[in-house]
Amino acid sequence: MTFPISCLSILVISLLATSLLYQVSNAIIEVKADFALLDSVCQKSEDYDFCMSSFRGDPRTRAADRNGLVLISIAINIDLVEATIDRIPDILKSLTDPLDKKRIQNCLTDFNDANVKLRGAYTASSARSYRQVVAFIRDVASKAIDCDGEYRKNPPIRQSPISDETLKVTKLTDITFAVIDSFIST
Repeated sequence: MTFPISCLSILVISLLATSLLYQVSNAIIEVKADFALLDSVCQKSEDYDFCMSSFRGDPRTRAADRNGLVLISIAINIDLVEATIDRIPDILKSLTDPLDKKRIQNCLTDFNDANVKLRGAYTASSARSYRQVVAFIRDVASKAIDCDGEYRKNPPIRQSPISDETLKVTKLTDITFAVIDSFIST
């Protein structure tokens, strides 16, 4: 009678050991976004404080691995771009100068294009196709710069009514690049 019990205990111990090894190997593969990971990513960004506050302000960060951080940085940017798109019609209503109206309409086009590119980047990141993510995010940064250029290239030089948003869009693209760079560095 002791023979089946000891076979059973060996089987149970083996299953427990296998389960433990599986959990340890998953922990090694999927590094969660602890302070050290966020710190190393944000050190690579141009604005450390903005990077840290962006991730810490998003509840998904705690459970995210590196790929999750890419997705989160893109999702935060999508939210910002969409909020800006929603705000532009009200800005248009308040403008009287035809040149200002043309400039902000061009920015609306840029932000709509950026939104499409961000959604492409999100899909590519979900598929872990980081070269595509980089291409999409580069285009998003260009669209934000184009919008800002509407107000800075030709007279009369003025500050864009969405200059804060264009700056944040470029900072968020920088964060996405920093997270992807962290894949390469480790």
